[in-house]
Amino acid sequence: MRLILTLLCSLLVVPAALAAPSAAGDGVFELKDVDASRVTITGTRGAIWGQLDTGTLRVTDLNPDDALAPQVSGAEYTQSTPDPSVKLYIGKNIHFRFSGGRYRFTITNATGVDVTAVGVGQAWLTGDPYSFDPGTYAIDDGKWQPMPLVKKFVTFGVQPVVTTP
Repeated sequence: MRLILTLLCSLLVVPAALAAPSAAGDGVFELKDVDASRVTITGTRGAIWGQLDTGTLRVTDLNPDDALAPQVSGAEYTQSTPDPSVKLYIGKNIHFRFSGGRYRFTITNATGVDVTAVGVGQAWLTGDPYSFDPGTYAIDDGKWQPMPLVKKFVTFGVQPVVTTP
């Protein structure tokens, strides 16, 4: 019975998640089975969720006063930093999610990374040059592309326009 309920809930959640990117300004950024030297994803709004098989996850709360906290599980080690808005998660089978505010997630020396970010943001990508297949990424409705081995900057969603007075 529990399995049937889970499957029914997933049938409702998946169409809602696919419809979310159609909101004005929102885009989607995805990583699939990535081996990364370093990936930094910064969102100005929206949601992010994902997992890594092994590696280090650095979470920066860009607005610590908003009472929104990222949820992270599975790390073998958790380390605080001198900056109270930054936490490190190191180890295997790390899962994370965050929604509703500004965020920065940095993934380093990681394997098996899968991430989905919906909203507006940007990312710096560097695949692992020693990996036989460093994985793929996709932006908005674009095709899957091989993970770059040289640092690359990408954006997703419609970036806010900055006007000067």
